[in-house]
Formats: sequence, C-alpha cells, structure tokens
Amino acid sequence: MRLITKTVTALVFSALFSKAGAIEPFVVEDIQVEGLQRVELGTFFTELPIRVGEKLDDARAPSIIRAIHQTGNFDFVKLEKEGNVLKVTVVERPVITDIILKGNKVLKTEQLLEGMENAGISKGEVLDSFVLEKIEQEIAKQYYSNGHYHISVEKKLAELSRNRVQLHITINEGGSAKIKEFNIVGNDLFTDKKLLSQFELTTGGMFTFFTDDNKYNSDTLEKDLETLTSYYKDRGYLEFKINSTEISLANNEEDIYITIVVDEGEIYTISGIDIIGDFTLDVDMIRSMIPLKAGDTYSAAAMAFAEEQIKSLLGVYGYAFAEVRTIPEVSKDTPEAKLIVLVEPGERHYVDRISFEGNTSTNENVLRREVRVQEGGSLSSTLVERSKIRLQRLPYIENVQVETIKKEGTTDRADVMFKVKERSAAQISGGLGYNDFYGMTVNGELSHSNFLGSGNSVGLALNINKAIKSARLNYTDNYFTQDGIGLSTSLNYSETDYGKLNLVAQSMDTLGLGSTVYIPMGEYSTFSLGFNASKNTITSPITNTQRVIDFFDLLGYDARLDSVVDFDNFSVNLGYSINSLNRSIFPSNGSRHRYGLEVGTDVGDLEFYKATYDYDYYFPLSDNGWIFSIRGGLGYGDGYGDTEDLPYFQNFYGGGSSSLRGFETNTVGPRDLQRVRSTQSVPSPIPGAGNTTIVLPSEYDSLYIGRYSVGGNARFLNSFELIFPTPFIEDTSNVRTSFFVDVGNVWDTKFDPAKFQGLSIEPNSILPFVPDYSDYKDYRASYGISLQWYSAMGPLQFSLSRPLKSEPYDDTETFTFSIGQTF
Repeated sequence: MRLITKTVTALVFSALFSKAGAIEPFVVEDIQVEGLQRVELGTFFTELPIRVGEKLDDARAPSIIRAIHQTGNFDFVKLEKEGNVLKVTVVERPVITDIILKGNKVLKTEQLLEGMENAGISKGEVLDSFVLEKIEQEIAKQYYSNGHYHISVEKKLAELSRNRVQLHITINEGGSAKIKEFNIVGNDLFTDKKLLSQFELTTGGMFTFFTDDNKYNSDTLEKDLETLTSYYKDRGYLEFKINSTEISLANNEEDIYITIVVDEGEIYTISGIDIIGDFTLDVDMIRSMIPLKAGDTYSAAAMAFAEEQIKSLLGVYGYAFAEVRTIPEVSKDTPEAKLIVLVEPGERHYVDRISFEGNTSTNENVLRREVRVQEGGSLSSTLVERSKIRLQRLPYIENVQVETIKKEGTTDRADVMFKVKERSAAQISGGLGYNDFYGMTVNGELSHSNFLGSGNSVGLALNINKAIKSARLNYTDNYFTQDGIGLSTSLNYSETDYGKLNLVAQSMDTLGLGSTVYIPMGEYSTFSLGFNASKNTITSPITNTQRVIDFFDLLGYDARLDSVVDFDNFSVNLGYSINSLNRSIFPSNGSRHRYGLEVGTDVGDLEFYKATYDYDYYFPLSDNGWIFSIRGGLGYGDGYGDTEDLPYFQNFYGGGSSSLRGFETNTVGPRDLQRVRSTQSVPSPIPGAGNTTIVLPSEYDSLYIGRYSVGGNARFLNSFELIFPTPFIEDTSNVRTSFFVDVGNVWDTKFDPAKFQGLSIEPNSILPFVPDYSDYKDYRASYGISLQWYSAMGPLQFSLSRPLKSEPYDDTETFTFSIGQTF
C-alpha cells in the first residue's frame, strides 16, 4: 500500500501549502503548467478557473487549488509566482490499466468487476485512494448476499511506467452458510411443506450435492418471495402480503434461519371487468383475450397472461410500445373486486432502420433476407419475433437478441436492432479417430455452413474405417433465386462392406450424383424436388441368403454361381416440410414435420418407392432449461413394376445412437435366413465310378438363422426426452443433457414364417426357431441418459442406456457415442 500512503501524504502537504503560502497580488501575464503526463494541456486549461489577464491574490488561490483537485485527476497542486507568470505544479493520480482478481470461484469475475465499478473502481479510470478503500466493503457485500460470511480481501498495487498501476485483488472466499431452517408464520390455508415446495432454496435434499439449493442467496430468496406472493394471488388471495422476512445467522456463522411472516387475506371473486383506454381495436376482441369473467375467482396469473396477449395483439398492428395494466377495485363490504383493464396502445410505429450487430463473419444481406419486417413498414411484433426465429434457425447463428428503439425526435418511428452471436461455421478436421461401432477411422473433412459469409454451405469429406471408404463433395445455395428457392448438389463415391455393419455379408461400390431444389411454400413450409443417379456394383460371396438370391435373380444373375452384379439406379425424390422450431441446433420450442417420397424409376434397373414421415416436438417446461421433446418417424417401402420387393439394401434399419440407443447399430429387425441344401451320396450310375453326390428336394433343406441384419421395409421409431440443465455448465447453448426413452421396431410386412415350416434349424444358428419378422408389435425399448455437445469437431453424442424390452436375438450395448448427429 505504499502508493496509497504516498498519495495521502501529497494531499496533506498540498493542503498545508494552500493555507501557509502567500502570493502577492498580480495580474497574470502567462500560465505555465508542470507535471502533466496523460491529461491534455488544453483539457487542463479548460478546467482551470483563471485566465491570462486576470488578477490573482491570496483570497482566490485556494479556490483555484480546490477546483483543480475536484477534477479528480490530481493528488498534489501547487501555485507559484515567477514575475507575472503563474506556475502551476501538479502530481497526477495514476490510471488503473488492469484489475486482476484471484481466488473467486463462487462469484464471476464480471459480477465482481461490475460491483467495483459502482464503487468508482474500474479499468481505465483514475485511481482514487479513498475510494480504493471501499473495494473490500463492496466485495464483501456481494459475498454476504450469497451466504459467504468468512470472506477476506487482500489488495496490492503494482506501479507501471507512465503513471499507471495494476490492481491485484486476492479473495479468500471461505465456506458458505447453509439454510438450516425455514419458518412461515401466518399461513393457515396452506402448509409450510406446500409453500416451501415452490421455492428454489431448500434446507437440502437428495440432489443438493450438485444443485447447492441449500446455500443462501439473497437474489434467489427474493425470487422465492415473489413466487410465494404469486402462489397466493394466482389462487384469488388478492390482498396477500409478506409482512416481514427475518434472516438470522447462527453463532457459528454457518447456519441460517429464515422466518417469513405472511398475511393471507381472503379469497376474492370478480364482480366485473371494465376495459377502458384509447384503444383502436374492437373491445370485444380485447375482451376475448381475457380468460376470466364476472363470478370467477381472481387470478393474477390469468390477468398477467391476458395483459401479454392484448399487448401481443396490439403489436401485430404496429403498436409496439402498448401498455396494458389491470387495476383491481376492492369492495369494502364483500371479498369482491372489480377489474379495470387499462389499455394504452400509444402511437402506431413504423420501422425506420433495421441494423445488425455481432455478424463479424456473415454478410449483412444474408441476415437481412431472413428478416420479415421491412424498413418503412409497420412495426409488427409478430414479424419481429418471426425474424428472430428465422435468424436463430441458421446453423451458423447461436443466439439472437432484438432491441426495438424509439427514434429520437419522432413519435411513430423506431429502429430494430438484431444482435446476433455467431457460432463456428467452419469445420476442418483430419487424422485418426475411434468410434465404438466403426472402430479406428481415418478421416479428413473441410466444411463450411456459411461459405465466405454468403450463407451457402460447401463440404468435402473423406472417410475410411473398417466398413466404409467414402468421398463426398456437396454444395448448397439456400437462396439460388431471389425468391428463396434453394439448390443442393452432391457428388459421392463409396465402398461399403456391409458384413462389418452387422448387415448381410457383401460389399457395394457406388458412384452417385444428386441434386435437389427447395421451394418455399409459405413462412413455415418447404417443398423439395430432386433426383439421385448412381452406378453400383455388388460383390457377394457365393451365398444361400434368400434376400441376395432374390435380388440377383431380379437382375438375371444366380447368386449361387455369380459373385458380382452391376446395376444402375435413378430415383426421384419428393419432400415437404413444416418447420416452426426456434433453432436448427438444440431447439427448445416448436415442431417440425418432414414427409419424403423416393421413387426408383425405370430409367434405372430398379423400380421401388420409399415413403417416410419424421416429426419433432419440443415443449419448454420452464425458463431455466427444462424441455420435453418427442421425436420419431414412420417408414414404408416396396417394389413395383418388375421389382417385386423393396431392394434389400434400401431397407430400413434400427439400433444405434441415431435411432434406438441401447441396441447395437443396425441390429434391430429381421436377420439373415439361409436355406442350406441337403445332399446325399449315392452309387454312380457309371460302372466303376464309385459314389456321387445328389441335391435333395427343397423340402429336405435346413435353415440357418444368422446374426446379420437384413432390415425391413417398414419402421417406426419414437424417442421421449426430458432435457434438463447441464450440471456445472452455465452456458448451455452448445451442450444438452437429457433422460430418454426410445421405442421402435423394424419389420418385414411380406415375411411369411409358414414358408419355413417343417425345416430343421442348423445347430449353429442364433435361434432354434424362426421369429415372425412381420409382427410390428415386437417393438424394442430402452432408457438412459444422454449428453450432446456441439464441439469444434462437430456434434458429439454420448449415451448410457439399458434395454427395457428386447428380443432374445438382439445385440445390446450400454455405452454409445457418435460424431455428426444432433437432435
């Protein structure tokens, strides 16, 4: 504290000089200043209360010194006369270049710095030695309000060149005081247990070890008291009030006792509702927004809801700054109240200017084309909110805040400011990785969902693992035309070993080209039309698998003799989506419905169709991150024309982190069935040729049930999730945790177990019987906990799960993780 001592000493000597020094009266012909370092000379002269040509004497000198001191920039001021020249010597106060906090874990550094700023201490400010002493009081005050009463603060100043200092503050937080007991006095209608169950603060419970809900916090207590008041007033107790709140700290300074004294009052009914004000809408329309009527029990929550609904209604028509408030007129004789709803729409406002802040990577026109309000148009709150949601749904935008600012000098104009927080749109990765299903992976990917700030996405990916070798190039222009029509094109090549994906053992090489046009049909809906053309080669070992045999036969090959088949596929894709989700990544509200139809045409070698329907619902349960979601989908496919069945490699599959967690990837549903031909050795009809082997008729075949999945032509999947705030993580915009229950099944509608009746089962089969793979009721279910993280590498998902319902031949797993899949 050497600098503080020096500063105080300088002030004392300055005061003594101002009293003891004597100046002979004279007319100032010039003024010279010494000691200025950071204060500009012009600024100093502006604040100096004497000018050249004025007279200076002993009576005026003290007021000049005081005026210079009052600027707050100087610790020492001295006036001297040299001839007719006034010489002013000053010692500047140092400037705080940085404030370094250490030891604070309970309170954020930003929170402490804000409190210090209120006390006059902040970075870039002049150091006031007297205010500096208030730092400990301000920090202690903040900690006391959070239940920490053993706080100690150590301050140090590090002097730097050019009259600058660093302020170092070390905090010893000590332990926190815990709530030992809650007492509510005056409650006859509801028990303490019932009322306290509404509070965030508690005396401790099962999950207190990570919620810390028994640690005293004054802000949380204030919220709990507001909750208590709302609890009563929402149930008709219009005149409920909290008379006092007493907080007692035990002698050990570790236990806190809280006593709340309440006056419940009587339950009130509504005698009538009057709507008054200078409103422009039909009064009956406004009245329809109020869920209460005469004779109903009063409810503050219902009236608060009505006020917001009326303001929203007015906002639709441009009355962006409308005020609506309810004034209860309480009867003196009976427990009744007349409600006066005062509606003040104010001036209808129009948009003067739309601006954006925070878009360091994204071109402004990319954001502006998502905005539904227009400059010069009506300031509709509905369109402003819709603009916010559209911006939030961009994959490269993490969060959006909107400010509506009245235009100065006008009564009907306002500016709209969209403050966006961008998320990383570029992903560059490469090297070695490991996945619990695919094993070791070598990959390289370059992708950008906001290429050059244009809002377009481009991607180039290479991937090699135990089952797949692939390369993909894709480009999407979301605004291919000014009308909002989008275009997506992709080129891909892959070599897939299905046997290593828990599917029928074979490999398929594919070279494909696809393109899709997206046409907006409304604010929430989009129609898509596209095609996909591919050249394919299937290589399969000589096999008895019925699915493969049937497919080879369709193309004029015999799977028992041929191992390679080439075919072309040309399919047309139709889609329709309705999307009201508030975000594209980690949505918290809204729904999405996607309908899809893929039709393989006779331009290629296969004729088939696949129809799918997928849905997502998100229901926010609270403002602090509790959300309930339902996700799922249906799928059905079949062949047509010359293709009798859906080609087996187009089948649906289930299991894994993207569908049924708790079951290994692609293992839910029908398994590989092989008819094994029986043979018998008989004497050769050729004399001397010995015995020969003959193949017996098909009724003597045996059946092998393998572990590989062949999928099915029908599927349903459902996932129910309770999303909750991630413990120990404050910013949950990129992290999400949930409890989940997954339910679903994959089946073959054309499977007939009677076709295999009477056949013996091979001893090395996974089952001693043939399941009915056509039974959709053989669903699977699992439950568990999931963590999703949108990291710099891409979306990551980790799940711990257990099956609730499974079949004997299912392959289950407890832990799964995936990269590139989000919900």
